[in-house]
Parts: sequence; structure tokens; C-alpha cells
Amino acid sequence: MNWVLNTIAYGDLMAQESFGQLDMIDSVKGLGFDYIELRSEYFDGSDQELVDLKAANQEAGLTVFLSVPAPLFEEGLLNSELENYFELAQAVGAIQLKVNLGAYNQETVATDMTLVNNLIDRFGISLTLENDNTQATGASDYFKAFLKENANDKVGMCFDVGNFLYYDEDPVAAVKKVLPFVHYVHLKQVEQATNTSLAGLSVGDVDIVAVLKEVDQVIPVAVECQYKASDIMEVEGQIKNDIENILSGLN
Repeated sequence: MNWVLNTIAYGDLMAQESFGQLDMIDSVKGLGFDYIELRSEYFDGSDQELVDLKAANQEAGLTVFLSVPAPLFEEGLLNSELENYFELAQAVGAIQLKVNLGAYNQETVATDMTLVNNLIDRFGISLTLENDNTQATGASDYFKAFLKENANDKVGMCFDVGNFLYYDEDPVAAVKKVLPFVHYVHLKQVEQATNTSLAGLSVGDVDIVAVLKEVDQVIPVAVECQYKASDIMEVEGQIKNDIENILSGLN
């Protein structure tokens, strides 16, 4: 399994002065990950940080993904900032960009996706589209309809296992519907009764192991949850424990 560590894992530490994504890279590599997913909302806004992140990840031998908390489509219109997101991904050396799908317009989506694919070819960066936590733009049937017409080897789904619980859809049933189009998986836990994202992966209502049993082993799988911690060692210990629990369930 190709494990990815999303930097939200260290989110508790971001409250500390001068702690940023550059401070996470040695930890990510030390844990044995080959992939890191940076989050654009954690950038400090300087061009220098982007340069430094690219260099540090290259030195560590980490393959970079970038997550941007924005939709591809907004009220039927292609997001006007999309090219900027690709430029940001390029600046940090990312090979994959993740955004939410959002609300597309069936009448214009084919033309819009031609523009999207042109950006993908121009930047050499693939695109994954995540299901959000609303039924309107996150449900598996909605995604399947879009992906059947628009997915390709560079455009696929980022399957967020937790978001389905917000509108009472079973993630195991959901992944079976969209499986041919899943290029990436985000793991997190949710308490369904309260629609609350939980710290870590070992406690919650998502049957992570059951979902992963349906997914091809070559698909990248990201730990995308925040951990309660006051230092890096606390984060690392919890990540190791969560992955061990998942692997034990898969074997």
C-alpha cells in the first residue's frame, strides 16, 4: 500500500509559534512515508516558503501532493482560481492536486473539462476530486455520473471515507460504485451521531478496513486526520499505532 501523510496530522502543532510544514518533513520521512500531502491553507503566504518546501521534500526523497480547500466548480462555473492552484502545486513540486468537485453544470461541463485537461497537460500535474460532506456534491451517485463522462488517467476521485457519514451513506457501498475511478483515498474517522471529525483513525464509525479491502493496493492512501498532541513524537506514536491497527485488520 502506498501510504501518504497529509500534514493535517500535525495540525495541533501549527498553533505553536514558528511551527510550519517545513518542520514536518523530517518526521514524515522518518516515519517511513514516501509521499507527503501539503495543505495550501498552512502556507505562510511567502514565495520563499514554497521554494524551501520544494527543496526540502526533494532532499528527503518525498513525492509531493497538494490539497487545496476549494471546489473545481462553484454554482456550475469552473473555479476562476484553478490555474493559480496548479501554479501553487508546481511551485512546491507537487505531482498531484486535490480539490473538491463542487456543483457542475451538465450543459457546460464537457467544455469546462477540456480547459481542465489542458491545464493538467500544461503543468504535468494530475487532479483528484474529493467528495465533500454534503449529499448534493458528495454522494457517490453524483460522483459516478460525473466520473463516467469525465475521468481519465489524470482525473479521478479522491475518496474521502468519512464524509459519506454526514449524509448517512455507507462508505463501503459507495466505494464499490465509484471504484474504477478512485485514484486516491483520504482516511479519517467520524462520529456519525454528531457529524464530528475525530482525532486519529482507530476510534469512530467509519469501517476503514472494509473500505480498503475494496481498493487496489497501488492506489495512494492518505492519513488525513488531526492528532491531539503537544509535540512531534506524540503525533508520530499515534500515526504508527493507527497504521499498525489498519494493517492488522487487512491481514
